[in-house]
Amino acid sequence: MLPPRSEMQALEDDILKQMQTGMDKANASDILMLPTYVVKLPTGDETGACYAIDIGGTNFRVVYYKLSDKRGVIEEQVMKQVAIPKAVYTGSCNQLFDFLAEQLADFIKEQEARHKDAAASAALPVVGFCFSFAVEQQALNSGKLMGWTKGFDVDGVVGKDVVALLSEALARAGKPCRVLALINDSVGVLTASCYMDTATEMGVILGTGTNACIVDKVSKMPKWKVKGVEHDTRTAINTEWGCYGSVLLPRVKEDLELDAASGPQQGKMLIEKLMSGLYMGDCARRLLLSFAQRASLFGDVIPEALTKKDSFSTADLCEIESDVTPHRSHVARVLQQTMGVYPDTVNLETRYLIQSIVRLVVRRSARMAAVLLVAVLRLQGWQEAPRRLVVAVDGGVFLKYHNWRVFLDTYLREAFGSRAKELTRLIQFKPTADGSSFGAAVLAAAAASS
Repeated sequence: MLPPRSEMQALEDDILKQMQTGMDKANASDILMLPTYVVKLPTGDETGACYAIDIGGTNFRVVYYKLSDKRGVIEEQVMKQVAIPKAVYTGSCNQLFDFLAEQLADFIKEQEARHKDAAASAALPVVGFCFSFAVEQQALNSGKLMGWTKGFDVDGVVGKDVVALLSEALARAGKPCRVLALINDSVGVLTASCYMDTATEMGVILGTGTNACIVDKVSKMPKWKVKGVEHDTRTAINTEWGCYGSVLLPRVKEDLELDAASGPQQGKMLIEKLMSGLYMGDCARRLLLSFAQRASLFGDVIPEALTKKDSFSTADLCEIESDVTPHRSHVARVLQQTMGVYPDTVNLETRYLIQSIVRLVVRRSARMAAVLLVAVLRLQGWQEAPRRLVVAVDGGVFLKYHNWRVFLDTYLREAFGSRAKELTRLIQFKPTADGSSFGAAVLAAAAASS
């Protein structure tokens, strides 16, 4: 699970090659490198009011923003979070988009009533749509879904324009809107951070899933035949790096089993399955089950919960990994809560072993992230011309788990080798919680005023 640096170098080289191929030709690489049609990155001078709807997992947000006339200042923000029922995110097209539209329409009506602004109520609301799934972008406000991930499996959406689907659903809900920007969460995190700091060159998601949006020149993306844009213009590129798969990935038997049980995602998103919050907990569970079966980790009895998918979450994994109590009491508590294993049946040596097994999963996740990040930096030519660089990051794996970030720093230093001290000091990882919503809002506001 943690091979030597030489094998990681080969993986990094292959990822870089796949990214370059993805920039050159459409549908020629696992790493899709999709154009976003964002050719004017935020500078902090954007103003106005708009809404964002942000769907990137089984919860989604609707948000109202008022951008101040003062540079880089958000004057007002109101947010509502809504859980999507499983019957909806595994149901039909109309079920999903009607549910989203009804929630957004009700929220807009609440804000209009609160502001009591007749002029605003009469105008069609401006909406930015953050839709964090692979989309073939056709314009800033148009894109067709390429495929579902993150547990979603909604019929009748793949191949269709999701902006049109949302706009039609809003009309059915009695609240037509101008949906002016379509982005995914990594694009949103990038553009939100650009609004605050123009040194931002990457927006990264490290949570339920993983992805990155990077800044590079239009001239380096020959497959994008865009008109009216200078070749040296900087654009945002949606990498969809979670799609990468290769025999070079450090996979073990339990990873193969996890992949085989992933339904419509079998054989897809292979690097994401080694590093994202959706899969890390179940990978650790499968490893513990193997040890229980082969080495009697829990004695003669295998806890029933250990044989069931989703019985062990990534939050459970991280609590075990970060336990520094002398008797590993947090390890014991998680085992009791998730598997019904009583503390007095697990001795200290076994608790340490369980923590070590779980830590392998966490460290591998951070190492995969480091390999991807360094491949992007090589693509951007950053190591040849080092400069201050901001990497905006959202997602619970990065934001909530300190040790994961420590491991990431360790593996970045490993990758940079003798230049580690010089290069790591130039990179600033900027936590950008809920940045995807704000990024969508900034771009929609800019489009409304142009």
